[in-house]
Amino acid sequence: MMSTKQPWRFTLPDRPWTLAVSGSELPSEIALLVASGKANSKAELVRETGLARSTVSSCVDGLLHRKILTVSGQIPTDRGRPAERLMVNDGLGLIAVADVGARHTMLAIADMNMRLLAHEWHVISIADYSPDELLCWISDRLWRLASQANADLPLRHAVLSLPARIDIHEDAPIRPPIMPGWDAFDALQHMQDTLGCPVSVENDTNIRALGDAAVLPEDERPIIEIKIATGIGGGIITKDGRIFHGFDGSAGEVGHTSYDPRNRRRCACGRTGCLEAVASVPAMLRRMQQLLSPMADEPDSVEQLIERLHDGNLGAEQAVEEAGESIGIMVATLCNILNPRHVIISGLIAEASDGLLTAIRTTVYKAARPLTTRNLSIGRSSIGRLACVAGGVVLATQETLSPARLYAE
Repeated sequence: MMSTKQPWRFTLPDRPWTLAVSGSELPSEIALLVASGKANSKAELVRETGLARSTVSSCVDGLLHRKILTVSGQIPTDRGRPAERLMVNDGLGLIAVADVGARHTMLAIADMNMRLLAHEWHVISIADYSPDELLCWISDRLWRLASQANADLPLRHAVLSLPARIDIHEDAPIRPPIMPGWDAFDALQHMQDTLGCPVSVENDTNIRALGDAAVLPEDERPIIEIKIATGIGGGIITKDGRIFHGFDGSAGEVGHTSYDPRNRRRCACGRTGCLEAVASVPAMLRRMQQLLSPMADEPDSVEQLIERLHDGNLGAEQAVEEAGESIGIMVATLCNILNPRHVIISGLIAEASDGLLTAIRTTVYKAARPLTTRNLSIGRSSIGRLACVAGGVVLATQETLSPARLYAE
């Protein structure tokens, strides 16, 4: 019987990654192990699964016959004949990932063996376009990238991540404060119509957390990811390497949680007291302006905030550290409840500011319970902006090689 927590490894690019494979359908699990690079021969599959060689061989032969897997050269061995190297058939198509933030968007194309083929970064405000306009632009850019990567292959699966909580029953964003016009918008159907392939829609921090979890060994989870940007999002990855959505998809909604009843500042969501109202990048910018001379130029972007930090501006440093303390209180509460192994702080400001990370760490270690922090690690993403790409590729591969889609071939 195969383990439901079998780890797998893959490369994107030149890094070892791990993730849990789950499911009861053997062909799907075999294909996922091969796609991940964890097992690239029948012998390795036997070792990883613990199944009889005849069972593995029969399954692999079936996947080869259906052109899900293919043979690509040989693997030298210490003795005996070289083993055939198994790979997922790249002819199945390409994976497209669109990670959409409030002001920045990352687009990427990968192949079915999880090799990153192309990616590009855009500064574009989601509030300046209607959902239809933005998704048409994204689809056009993804098509261009895919054509440049390999014009002969179709798109196999696309992942769209949005800075909003997604109703997992409807696959639609629900009342996103920083995304006017997107409430209940059917982004999944729109993308499927324009790209002509299956699409998964997911919260952006969940996707980042999935990507960051993939670089960790299995015993280094669960993790909580906090993305600090125009909003503040949270993503939770369980010990078996899966996104924890909760019942409807709202798990991780830290930005619109009131951490301090004395905070009466009104948030973009219309409520008062939200963490986002005092610790998001716009909140840091407002606080910095309060601390600066009235004659100073008013900063209006995360890039300008980072520039002030690099220049040693005391107002910028104080604003960021105050935000870090507020975020730390929320993170400490989450750690007390969920007891993660890692907390990952992401976003452009997190990448640029040691003061922000220090303030969060100090507050968490002061406020959380001793057992909670005994083995807790708090740090930045080890892969930065590529975390969203990695998470999207993982999700797309899981979906493409899932039993439901594999048997639809």
